[in-house]
Amino acid sequence: MKKSRILAIFVLLTAMVSGVFAFDLTEWKFKADVTIEDGTGEYCRLTLTPDIYNAARLDLGDIRLVDSHGEQVPYVLAKPQDTTESLKYQPAIINRSTNAENAAMVTLDFRTKVVKNSIEVVTGGNNFRRAVKTEGSNDNVEFFTLVEQAYVFAINHSRRFEQVDLPLNDYRYLRISVWPMTTEEESPVIDEVKAFKVKKKFADRQPVEMVQVEHSEDEKGNSSVYVYDLTHRHLPISEIELDVADDAFYRCVTLEGRDTATRKVKIDSEDSRQRFKEVEVSWESVINDTIYRYTEANGQKRERVVLRVPSNRRCYRYLRITIKNYDDKPLIIRSVSARMIPHRIVFTAGDNGAPTLYVSSAKAASPRYDLVHRLSKPLQVEARPAIVSAIIDNPLFGKAEQKPVPWTERHQVLLLIIMVVVALVLAGLILKSLKSIRSERVQD
Repeated sequence: MKKSRILAIFVLLTAMVSGVFAFDLTEWKFKADVTIEDGTGEYCRLTLTPDIYNAARLDLGDIRLVDSHGEQVPYVLAKPQDTTESLKYQPAIINRSTNAENAAMVTLDFRTKVVKNSIEVVTGGNNFRRAVKTEGSNDNVEFFTLVEQAYVFAINHSRRFEQVDLPLNDYRYLRISVWPMTTEEESPVIDEVKAFKVKKKFADRQPVEMVQVEHSEDEKGNSSVYVYDLTHRHLPISEIELDVADDAFYRCVTLEGRDTATRKVKIDSEDSRQRFKEVEVSWESVINDTIYRYTEANGQKRERVVLRVPSNRRCYRYLRITIKNYDDKPLIIRSVSARMIPHRIVFTAGDNGAPTLYVSSAKAASPRYDLVHRLSKPLQVEARPAIVSAIIDNPLFGKAEQKPVPWTERHQVLLLIIMVVVALVLAGLILKSLKSIRSERVQD
């Protein structure tokens, strides 16, 4: 027990000494003022802006908040998330058949009425686009059309799109029909059908500037290709929405990205001169998805024109959207827009006024604050809104001679008192431990 106390004191002393040195403002390229709304409360919250993302490292580990005394302000970085609740059903397949048009048909029995709004239709093959019709019934005799024509896709071996959205319904029976492509002579095989009740809740989004820089038609690949510039790097894009003029369509879409079009590569040479050449940067895959629009038998329109980007996928400044048209004519894309879910910074409201945000340091390690252990749900705490201004150049960047006076020099008396007190406590504990050891030896 005594040894553990001594160790704890040593750890405390080390932490105090290592934490009292002032923040080195000369290692950060940019800064921005922070304004806090009037009010009371322990915490404040600000939202990262595109300028900050563009200047920061990809991991955002070079962001710092610094108060008027040059000391770091602890903060927690958090990002709101979309949530999805999904209830899965495993209905029994009670009938398999083929109709006059060579379409494969199966009937699903859920055994009772259950609410559902999505199915997954698994068929054989690795390169296809097959039409799907879905009907519902409560008596397995009279069926009503839910989706007149949707599609399931497969491109090569790794990219499959087999989910079909349905109107919310509670039919006991569903009848699924899958038509072969015009190039397929045999009826497709329906391997499995799963059903789901899906409920989604989306986090707040912010619009992102998106500038079209290229549009071309790949006649050989039957594809339309669009390239866009988000004007900033590292933005946490959550979705891309396409404004399509066509009334009815079903397409497979590929989204790729890169941060720059070219990069310099050093050329080896016999002399000492450094030579470089420009090479094109490859596009990196972001997501594969589908877009569609159709009208149900009851006249209700269904559409999906938004490409969802998972939160764990990196997004880039330049995006390439490739729309696979198959044998159909190219879609008319009027415009494309992007939205992001920005990170929030929750920080303590100290007595030294609003802090200044510093960003862009190649050497800085990601900060580690005790606050992250106190705030397990930082986005749910009550916090005053804070606003960060546009970032500007840090005038102290690279100027070592203009470093601020360290905390240890501005509070020498206080630091001396703390160290003396800690030293006396340590000495007392050590002396007490020695006496205890001697007493134990005498008794032995």
